[in-house]
Amino acid sequence: MWLIALNCIVVVNLAIWGPINETFRAKFVILREEQGETKVLARARSLLAVTMVISLFLVGCIVAFPYPIARLLAPAYNTDQINALVMMLLIVAPSLLFDQFSQLGISILNAYDSFFVPEISNCIAALVNILSMVLLAPHIGIYALAVSYYIGLVLMLSLIAYQIRSRKIPVFFSFRHINLADFKPFFVYALPFFIPYFFIQVNFLVEKSLGNILGEGVVSILDYSRKFVDIPINVLTSVLLTMLVPVLSAHYAKRDTAGFLRDFRQIYQFGLLIVTALIAFFCSSGVELIGLILYHKGQLSHDAIVRISTLSNYYAWSALITFIYIIFGLALLATNKGKIYAFFGVIAQLIMIGLNFIYYRSFGAFTFPLSFIIAHSFSAIALFSCFPYNRRILLVTTVKYAFYLALVITGIYLLDDLLADHPNEFITLAVNGCLIVMLMLIFLFVLRLEERLFISTYWRKLLRVVRKHKSNARED
Repeated sequence: MWLIALNCIVVVNLAIWGPINETFRAKFVILREEQGETKVLARARSLLAVTMVISLFLVGCIVAFPYPIARLLAPAYNTDQINALVMMLLIVAPSLLFDQFSQLGISILNAYDSFFVPEISNCIAALVNILSMVLLAPHIGIYALAVSYYIGLVLMLSLIAYQIRSRKIPVFFSFRHINLADFKPFFVYALPFFIPYFFIQVNFLVEKSLGNILGEGVVSILDYSRKFVDIPINVLTSVLLTMLVPVLSAHYAKRDTAGFLRDFRQIYQFGLLIVTALIAFFCSSGVELIGLILYHKGQLSHDAIVRISTLSNYYAWSALITFIYIIFGLALLATNKGKIYAFFGVIAQLIMIGLNFIYYRSFGAFTFPLSFIIAHSFSAIALFSCFPYNRRILLVTTVKYAFYLALVITGIYLLDDLLADHPNEFITLAVNGCLIVMLMLIFLFVLRLEERLFISTYWRKLLRVVRKHKSNARED
């Protein structure tokens, strides 16, 4: 009941506020440079006021019509189950307001170059949420999920509001003379992104439907195989959205082309290294990792584990395409070209839907990761061609790091064939992880990639610290 109610609120929140949350940072920084801080803060307060009004309206609709919504969400439920679901919907509905205010507050702090404090606040709120749930569950049962969830949300909003107040940003605490029309630039900037968000949901439904046609358990296998790759990629995407967009938007607003390209390249190269490690790990240790998490619990058979691992390899390779697609899309978003990003996002979804319908009987479950790779490769190339600055440098960087990726993957496959498999999954994962790190470091220096300078600098510093410690020990 709780998961259904919470997922309903999450979907509504994403559908209404997702595009605005994704574009707010970029537009805020651009407007601050163009119109001044006072004006953009007035616009942000207007957006907060509109957020409150719309969220209260949505909460009111849920409160006024809980039974039709519950029957729509769970048509097979009996009367008692519907009543329980209605209760959960009524409890969780107000979280719309708390969550959206927190998201906007985090975006405002990011726009003022505060990145780590919001993330730390989020971690603290999550830990308090878990602790509250553990402590309250024996006393109030399933309602501990709702209470702990609200404790986390309220704490998160309080910490964000405190940080905004301590930095003396007059946005949460000054609502006089608000003109509701001032929020319009944020809405207009985000408007094109409502279309790809819609088609993402359509594609999700199409994939579920075709997966069910392919046979029992296919949908679950696809979900598992995608989830293992989605978690690290979502973390990487969150970091890009949090840190990269405000920085690039500031460079764009100041017409600082050199700074824009420098910071973009640094993040781009670092992200390619992370993706290389991810692909190498799943290619060498996918079966062990997935088996360790799922098989020992008896949730899935060994054959299912192998299928999930194979699909995860495909999704791991799709992470490379996803990263390139997202980072170039965010670069366009930061340069006031969000419409192009949104347009090719829609194109990617339409290509995926078409390929899935045409080839799902021919390639089975492998159709879905393959269609994702093909569709997003096309859109990634298109977004790259629209990059506003020196594309030749980025093309050379992409080719160089792609060659680096190929060397690391080839090396890990060769070493994996030479070494005997160990029956203990933990040991296998540890050994493969060490081999991946070793290969990445070796080829980093062989190809003379820029990150080797960073490693060399810190290695020399570490050696100096060790020598100093030894000399002090001899003197003592």
